[in-house]
Amino acid sequence: MGKVGRPKKYIISKLVERGLWSENWKEELYELGRQGKSKTHIINHLGLSRQSYYDLMKDNQDFYETVNKTMEFSQQWWLDIAQKRWIEGTEKNINSNHWSLIMRNMFKEDWSDRKDIDVTTQGDKLKNDNDIIVKVIPPKDIDGDTDD
Repeated sequence: MGKVGRPKKYIISKLVERGLWSENWKEELYELGRQGKSKTHIINHLGLSRQSYYDLMKDNQDFYETVNKTMEFSQQWWLDIAQKRWIEGTEKNINSNHWSLIMRNMFKEDWSDRKDIDVTTQGDKLKNDNDIIVKVIPPKDIDGDTDD
């Protein structure tokens, strides 16, 4: 008897075959990117859960590459908007803090305030020893001797 139920992994060809996804799903995603849309738009357009999206990103190279290209198109859209406004001199219509926040959140790999710091001593990396050692020091008596 064959297996019953939904397969554990999404197979894109089966999604297309069953009519759940269009045959032009890649171009549809690219168009979302060209409109500056986010990962959430991609997930909703394809009718995926967030976990299914991440599973597909991990398990399917074609989907991974398509989404990355889509996000490149999206990033370009956001950059073009800002560049156009700055060149036209209408940048007062852009809240630069808001725009920067959008870029940092939508395109974390390319827009991050965080800098990784490699801490070393004389060329050697510091040990990441999180053990805490507590040493109890016996009290001194009045003469300065310890209570050994």
